Amino acid sequence: MDSPSPRQVLVCQYRTCTKDGAGQVLAALQQQKIPNVTIKSCGCLGLCGSGPIVMVLPDNVYYWHITPKKAQAIITTHLLGNTPIQSMLHPRLHPKH
Repeated sequence: MDSPSPRQVLVCQYRTCTKDGAGQVLAALQQQKIPNVTIKSCGCLGLCGSGPIVMVLPDNVYYWHITPKKAQAIITTHLLGNTPIQSMLHPRLHPKH
């Protein structure tokens, strides 16, 4: 059985996201060790005013207005359950069909 491809989770730590609590979101994501997942801080993702922003690669999923509680849901549902959370996706980058 193949192991799942590694994922990288980026949490913006630039000005507005940091002001909106991105440091706590990063800490919440880093508290739990998740197999095949690396969690890192990053600079601006170009979505200022929508933060804190969390991006999951290689899935190319952008979550917006993330709180530590929502970060826990990302771990459980997306990173462990392999199901992106539709209600938390950034609407400009993930328009509803």
